[in-house]
Amino acid sequence: MVKPSLKPTPSSARLRGFPRLGIYAPLFCLLACIIINLIMVVWWLLTSDKQPLPVPHNPSHLIHRKRTHSTMNSPRNTINKEPIATVAHVVSLIKCSKSVTGFIDSAAVFRHSIHQQSFEAGKSKYSYHMYAIVHEQCEQHGEILKRLGYRVLHKPPPIRVEEIAEGWYRNHVEGENCCGSAEFIKLYAYELEDYPIVVHWDMDVALLQPMDDLFDAIFYDKSSPQGKAARSRLELQHPGEPLPDKIDAFFTRDVTSAQPWEKVQGVQGGFLIARPSKKDLQTYIDFIKQGNYTRGRGNGSGWNSMGYGGFQGAMAYQGVVAFFYDYYRPNTAVELAVCRWNQVVADVIWRGPARMEHHLQCREYPHDGNFETNTKCEDCRITPIEKVKSAHYTACKKPWECVLPHPRIPRNENQKYRLSHLTNVTTCGMLFSKWFELRRDLERQLQKKGSVEPAVHQGGFNQEYFLGYCERSGKYIPMNPPPDGFDMKEIYGI
Repeated sequence: MVKPSLKPTPSSARLRGFPRLGIYAPLFCLLACIIINLIMVVWWLLTSDKQPLPVPHNPSHLIHRKRTHSTMNSPRNTINKEPIATVAHVVSLIKCSKSVTGFIDSAAVFRHSIHQQSFEAGKSKYSYHMYAIVHEQCEQHGEILKRLGYRVLHKPPPIRVEEIAEGWYRNHVEGENCCGSAEFIKLYAYELEDYPIVVHWDMDVALLQPMDDLFDAIFYDKSSPQGKAARSRLELQHPGEPLPDKIDAFFTRDVTSAQPWEKVQGVQGGFLIARPSKKDLQTYIDFIKQGNYTRGRGNGSGWNSMGYGGFQGAMAYQGVVAFFYDYYRPNTAVELAVCRWNQVVADVIWRGPARMEHHLQCREYPHDGNFETNTKCEDCRITPIEKVKSAHYTACKKPWECVLPHPRIPRNENQKYRLSHLTNVTTCGMLFSKWFELRRDLERQLQKKGSVEPAVHQGGFNQEYFLGYCERSGKYIPMNPPPDGFDMKEIYGI
């Protein structure tokens, strides 16, 4: 009879040369547990989105409120579970007319473009509120804007003409640009101190990409990781120039109406990001009322005779904002690349007819003073659409005007060459299509809520650009507005 073997089976046999654990077994187990825990901690740190936030410059400016989720079919926000802050986006209604077709559609599509690049749409770390500053003469349009989700502020002009000191400026300001002194209602945006950041826009604008780098650069200290990262990604008009220690504003200059030999340029009035301040608003009001403005253009003209005169809007908003940040708040504002932010698709090259010794130079004054090498500016007329952050429909015309910006024939033959290069029809057309894509998406969202049927868009005018919303040149097919009582929160959640 064969006795069962007492030798260990191969599976339980001790490997040749492997030491007995003996008393070391508990230490081995402890070491293994420590290693596993360290691995888990590192994994959590790398994957967690709950990063600690530094204290902003002014904590009282934060807007805290319970979040409501948008009902739009937008991607889940994977940037933050809660927005860092809420930004006030502001438009101003300065003049009004009985026709509201373009006004309603532009306000609705603009708001939709802001939402599409927001926290609620999963594109940004920042939430938003929409505001409309409505001139006291346009109160009847305030209700329309409320229905579109704007918080309406009915305002008188912050400066009455009779309050301005006697002199040339007081007698001529009302003839400036479109609106004269009425345009100063835009300055009320500085009153919104409950927000850390305010952005004032013209209404003929579409936001195409998120604004987080700009907001972060204001919101975070320059030495914080977030501040450093945001500053490194800013698309500047003058790359390489030192940035302010504390950024209070971003804007673009009105390069397309500048002259190469003039050092001073106005801001483009359709876009200003600022840190709100009632004190700053009062500074504007005080120096405007003083009326210290010298007629003319170039050196010795304009505000305080410092060259801020003669260009488009110099006596109004475009001039006073430029003067304010250059003179009263120097080294606090940053000039952004005009072909990326607030892109108007206009020529930035000097083509005369005056001073043809500057022919083909950049319209912007050379910072190094060398005119001969002042030829390396980006041509905004051919900037790729995917690089454009926000589009401002000025040189291109308004999308709802249903017009392609072909060169017009000027009365003055000397202007023919310049005007023939003013803009680019193809680039404008592609930006038109971006606006109409936003409109189409908005109408579909309204349809899903059962509130309105999209307008039939079978127009045959340049369908690749106008997407069927233009029957012919100048014949626009407007949106069907939502019914009375419809709350836009049903679409946007806020």
